[in-house]
Amino acid sequence: MTSVRQLPLSRLGHLVPPLVDDAALVALVTMTNDLPWAAKAAWDIARIAAREGRRVALVDLCLENPALHETVGLHATEGIVDAFEYGVSLNKAAHEVTGVFIIPVGSETANPAEVYGHARWPKLQAGFRSEGALLLALLPLSGLAQLSASPDGALVLAPEGVSPEFALPGDVPLLGVVRDRWLPSSPRVSPPSITVPVADEPRRGLRLALAALVVAAAAVGGWALLARARESIVVPPAAPPAPTGPTATTSPTPSTASTISTNLHPQRVASHLDTLGWTIQLAAYASLDKALAHADRLAADAGVPALVTPAPQSGNGPVWYRVLAGSYATRAAAGSARAGLWRRGIAGEGVGDLLLAPYSYHAPAGASLDTLRRRGLPAVRWSNGVILLGAFEAPEQAAYTQAALKRAGVRANLLPRMGAGGGGPP
Repeated sequence: MTSVRQLPLSRLGHLVPPLVDDAALVALVTMTNDLPWAAKAAWDIARIAAREGRRVALVDLCLENPALHETVGLHATEGIVDAFEYGVSLNKAAHEVTGVFIIPVGSETANPAEVYGHARWPKLQAGFRSEGALLLALLPLSGLAQLSASPDGALVLAPEGVSPEFALPGDVPLLGVVRDRWLPSSPRVSPPSITVPVADEPRRGLRLALAALVVAAAAVGGWALLARARESIVVPPAAPPAPTGPTATTSPTPSTASTISTNLHPQRVASHLDTLGWTIQLAAYASLDKALAHADRLAADAGVPALVTPAPQSGNGPVWYRVLAGSYATRAAAGSARAGLWRRGIAGEGVGDLLLAPYSYHAPAGASLDTLRRRGLPAVRWSNGVILLGAFEAPEQAAYTQAALKRAGVRANLLPRMGAGGGGPP
């Protein structure tokens, strides 16, 4: 086993990409009873592979003990079994989660061997290869032996490694063994990680369609991989010059003493060089309470102030609540901070998109954080004591939050987060 590449979790971000760059189908073989650990490792591998914009799909083939859907925050939903046994479209079975297409197990099956041996696997592999995309299959060793396609390689997920006698079935190349650390340890303690739960439905409004995987119509069922939501580097549109004096606020009316009073309409304040607009998107939740809890943990336990931004989907789609960590003057500073989060174990390596979102709603002095949250608003107390609501790339993107403020009877200024640089307060 000395010739097999050892892949500790802490180094996956550097070690995985060259192993899967030329592959279309890679098996992630579970060799542990700790299936949540294996699912989390598979999820990290998928996000790392998709980090540079490559289209990546991760399918859960642990048919008897699925864990991937819980790891990524999906409720029980249709999946690969439903696609193969009941004719459900792979479009419907696949869920885009922070840039990776997740295909859960879905329904139970009485015939696992038929799912592994299905004739569509070689055709899917050919389709992914033709599009330069990557299909990752999370499955047990017995499933690999029955798989109708021959993977381009396999990564074994074994927290304590494998024995020198270990061998993969068939001629599948062993790319490496993913483990907790370089050497075995006793007892094993799983490294800290942050799960990224999301809404049940794909982010239709945030992703752009690219080319469909060109394979036989019967094989793919019309499923098209869509582009990953890349790091957003969007410069806010030109705005009128900022007013020289303080921004005026509207006084509360006597009949609405409980209403927090500032200016509701977005202030088109130009983004200056000292704007601390860069931030790190770590997660997205379907629940505001979960997003706020994550932000509070980052601030309390890790000393990283965080914002929560509602991101409504197109049409009648769900609202996601993004968790954005820190506030930085430059993209390089945000990148360095993200690397620090990886080193400290606050975020898994490869997790976190850099986003230029300099605008936030500022609540007035004396506003109650609890009152704002009870009204369904994504309020957080920043490191300097100011209460902020969301972070936006441009004022136009704050329309949903503006409407929520209006419904709640809350008036707030939309202003740039300013400062002297670094990751300090706004």
